[in-house]
Amino acid sequence: MLIKDDPLWSGLESDVLKVDELLEEIQSRSVTGFVEFAFSDFSSVILLDKGEILQCVKIKKEKKIIATRTEILKDLAKMKARIGVYRLKKEIFLIMCGMINNEPVFENMSSKFVDIKQLLLTLERDTFSGIVTVDSGKGTCFVRLEKGFPVNCICRKANEKIIESLDCLDTFLDARQEDYQVSVYKEREKPPIITALKGLTKEILGDNEKIEKMLEESGTSKEELLKTVEDIEKITYLFLDKKKAGILSEKLKETIEEVIK
Repeated sequence: MLIKDDPLWSGLESDVLKVDELLEEIQSRSVTGFVEFAFSDFSSVILLDKGEILQCVKIKKEKKIIATRTEILKDLAKMKARIGVYRLKKEIFLIMCGMINNEPVFENMSSKFVDIKQLLLTLERDTFSGIVTVDSGKGTCFVRLEKGFPVNCICRKANEKIIESLDCLDTFLDARQEDYQVSVYKEREKPPIITALKGLTKEILGDNEKIEKMLEESGTSKEELLKTVEDIEKITYLFLDKKKAGILSEKLKETIEEVIK
């Protein structure tokens, strides 16, 4: 799900553009959204949170593969791509990230076989975290759940603006469409390396929600983790504990080197 309602730039040609300079400009503008590199038979996407790279992903025939900035730059050195930069509101951005990262529980099940409102009640009891989508063929509604509770919802019908409201699902369902396609995507568990790094951080700094969140939102390639550690070291030095900043950074880097060869 790539929503392109608010382009900053679009239709840029990669062979006449310095991509590194483009990413620096995006960072300076603190853009939340994504950059799409449309190659001939696949697309690569960089997700951005306030200008910072959150994740890179390659999309081919609806299959999503986690990638790195380095991989994208290598592809650009070999192939041309059309580039677009698109801004997103935070709520829409979180849902889009969820659609990219979460694992399907089931997809495209007919509402003839599942009661949507009963399904949401069941997910609430199960303290489910993830995304539920409801597709009428004429529009789609996306609901993001955290521990069973809907935290935001967006709906879009053909040729209409996106509706952002927790009430929009009811409006969507009240249209009395006979058959909807329902999909559920669960929050993907973080790999062991993230758990290990969070444990080290807690051991050295104690509980710190900001640092833990940085690790949770980090990509999992070696390059992305080391970049996250650099950012953590800066924040720890500037705002938390100057003496522990270097110690923490060294321990985190050692762990990454040991786990990811």
